[in-house]
Amino acid sequence: MNAEEAADLADKIDAKVVVPIHYGTLVGTKEDLKEFIKLTNKKVEVLIK
Repeated sequence: MNAEEAADLADKIDAKVVVPIHYGTLVGTKEDLKEFIKLTNKKVEVLIK
């Protein structure tokens, strides 16, 4: 799942909080994380560890 697909899914399920955990390790980059945050609904809280 790429950043756009993940953001779309978070919006579709009306997520209140998301915790992206695989960026920069297993899959994806920090740039993917930035893109995900940019694409999510502004009502979604993105928690980054």
